[in-house]
Amino acid sequence: MKKPDITKEKLRESIFNLGEAIRNRDWTTLEALDTEARQAIEETLESGSAPSEEGKALLEELQTLYREMISACQLERDRVQEQLAVSKRRQEAIEGYQKSNKR
Repeated sequence: MKKPDITKEKLRESIFNLGEAIRNRDWTTLEALDTEARQAIEETLESGSAPSEEGKALLEELQTLYREMISACQLERDRVQEQLAVSKRRQEAIEGYQKSNKR
């Protein structure tokens, strides 16, 4: 298999694996796959020649996935922040109740 073919295969694998991890909200796997995807991108861009049409299409697909990943991460961050805020309000309510019962 030629180097460009290997590089395209790595991009395809990265796209598939990132897509699965995004759909499954598997944040730990996404972190590891991010490194792999970046390596595949670097290899594609360092090949010395302009990427083929297929290579460009794969890079565009990967870019779209990264946008999805960022959006999913932001939504998850917002969800966790809301949970923390609710938890804090509950804790404050419990503490207020406990203080009022000590009187």
